[in-house]
Amino acid sequence: MKKTVSTIARFCARHRWGTLVSWLLVVAALFGTAWLVGPSLQDDVEVGGSDSSAAAQLLSDRGDADADADAEGDAVSSRIVLAGPDIASHAEVVADVAAGLAEASGSAVDDPLEDPAAAARAGTIAPDGNALLLTVTGDPKEEGKDWQRAVDDALDPAREAGLEVAIGSPLGTQLDRAGTVNSELVGVVAALIVLFIALGSALAALVPVATGVIAVAGGVGTVWLLSHGYSIPESAVTLAVMVGLGVGIDYALFLLSRFRRALREGADVVDAVAETGHDAGEAAMVAGLTVAVCATGLAISGVEFVAWLGYATAIVVVVAVASTLTLTPAVLALVGRRALPRRERAPRRRRVRRADNMPDGTPDETAPASPRTGVWDRLAPRLTRHPVAAGLAALTILLVISLPALALQLGQSSAGNALPGSNQRVAFDLTAEHWGAGQNAPLLVVGEGDDAAAWASMREDVAGLDGAASVTPPVVQDGVVTMQVLPETGPSDPATADLVATLRADTIPASGIDAHVGGAVATRIDLSDRIAERLPWLIGVVIAAAMVLVGFTFRSILLPIKAALCNALSITAAFGVIVWVFQEGHGVELFGLDGPVPLDPYVPMMLFAVLFGLSMDYEVFLLAAVRQAWVRGATPKDAVTRGLAETGGVISAAAIIMIAVFLSFTLSPNPVIKVFGVGLAVAVFVDATVIRLLLVPAVMTLLGRAAWWWPGRRIRGRNIHGPRPFSPDPGAGSLGA
Repeated sequence: MKKTVSTIARFCARHRWGTLVSWLLVVAALFGTAWLVGPSLQDDVEVGGSDSSAAAQLLSDRGDADADADAEGDAVSSRIVLAGPDIASHAEVVADVAAGLAEASGSAVDDPLEDPAAAARAGTIAPDGNALLLTVTGDPKEEGKDWQRAVDDALDPAREAGLEVAIGSPLGTQLDRAGTVNSELVGVVAALIVLFIALGSALAALVPVATGVIAVAGGVGTVWLLSHGYSIPESAVTLAVMVGLGVGIDYALFLLSRFRRALREGADVVDAVAETGHDAGEAAMVAGLTVAVCATGLAISGVEFVAWLGYATAIVVVVAVASTLTLTPAVLALVGRRALPRRERAPRRRRVRRADNMPDGTPDETAPASPRTGVWDRLAPRLTRHPVAAGLAALTILLVISLPALALQLGQSSAGNALPGSNQRVAFDLTAEHWGAGQNAPLLVVGEGDDAAAWASMREDVAGLDGAASVTPPVVQDGVVTMQVLPETGPSDPATADLVATLRADTIPASGIDAHVGGAVATRIDLSDRIAERLPWLIGVVIAAAMVLVGFTFRSILLPIKAALCNALSITAAFGVIVWVFQEGHGVELFGLDGPVPLDPYVPMMLFAVLFGLSMDYEVFLLAAVRQAWVRGATPKDAVTRGLAETGGVISAAAIIMIAVFLSFTLSPNPVIKVFGVGLAVAVFVDATVIRLLLVPAVMTLLGRAAWWWPGRRIRGRNIHGPRPFSPDPGAGSLGA
């Protein structure tokens, strides 16, 4: 595989302009088409085979008779809350607002104060008489920003009259996003700053960022186009961009680092690119495919919403890998010696020559090394000197960080967890204040049949349940009966889940009616149950797939086991931090929130799949360097030391970049994205420090030659010149190596 990757890199270097232009044309066509057509993203969740799914199917079948209305977009609506003392005294203002909303939205808007008694019965006027609801129809994504602003401006008379105004989803969500910081741009700028400081060359710093951005644009364009045929959530694209930027920039950085090292050794540009593909290209490919395979493991959930969180991430990562193997070599060839700092650009005589009689085409290292050393050359021997102490210290740190994970509790996030002051949050709070908490968590009992007495009896039984605030009379349409149940508690309260369980297990079966409990809250409960059922399978498949990839890549039985255990520790540490911060609320104000946030059931599943793949990245790059030293004849301990010295600088810089990219997404107004950003950043930090600096060197040093055991192969290094102790490689410990 090394030779194949090297051949591809050499070909792309020789045809650098053709490769670059081809990439730009393909990405421009993909992204440009997707931009013109527009994405069709949706955050609807449906758990196939569940009770809520059966309810949704009945409603969908009933809706066939109303297809014309649905086609006009009447199904998409946003509720607007107006609140103030004695809301009826503001009849003139409300009338002006209703008229303005109708003109701005292009659809009729009912004024509840035209018939207060009917509105009170319908629930559009609050029981306390201090708030009312207006409904605007239209899909804000399809209508566009001008439509959104016009609707928002139509509410100005209410604001000027001193009324509290809040717009619920989906319009409120779109308005809340307007004017927010562009997380992707912040991440890219942070990566550029880190690279410029580390590389000492503005042009070199642009290489990883440019190739990473091009790859992400191609991946996102593909996902946007696919969204017209599949139900892809918006959060899937955000997560894919987050991971794609991180890995795309990092993989290009690894190749750039090896390319600079080859230039310093005297290689010409094309040969340096080929050597880069040989030594670093395969590792980048294995690391990227591991991330993609782990992400696609989310399909095991059996929920399309969750599966596409993984599919979208995998698509962007695969495009990033393709970019790393083809586009990056072409760009490196174009940049040439300008990738080096200005003082080092003068051509040098080749220090290391490629020997035809060396195994795997490895370089002949008999030439004397330069006496200069880097920080990592001095640090690496110290990290492998006391493996037992280092290993125990690492385990202690990891266990302390991981302890809060024992208190992990899955919940249901809602608009009540949105940023303080946002439309979603204010609308949620005003609704709970004036109509009751359950108004934000409506349940829908859906069934078939015309036995009015049975439905009336069941309604009485439901109304008598603990936790049920009110129940509407059954409504029959096209043979489908619906009945709305309002809980006494909100969507995140465990009592609401208990009410759903009681309805499904006791009340509905006792009535003899074939009915189901649906609605957003019931669907989230079904999602939680499905994930709890499938999570052990996901963990097993992801770990097994990653171990197989690592095992066959490095021809070792023990190394993939060690890698899996280390990755599990870094993931547990990340869970510990997000539980401590978000679930328990310690320091959550740093991320713009004002209190604890429930962790949605799909969050741990998604974090595990993505983090397990990302944690393999640095593992693969470190093991590649260690194995290279091992096959050249170094002792097991010296191989680990040399691997640390050669990868220390570049992995540290790559980790800083990835952490900066992930943390930039905590600027998103979506609390779930904040959780993802913090979890990913913590895992990378732990993996690049505690795991790589202490635990991995300790374990590999203690394993010794057994680390490289493979069935049918003798455990020995390819020692041509006899064992050589570790000695600093010129510049190996620096990013420029």
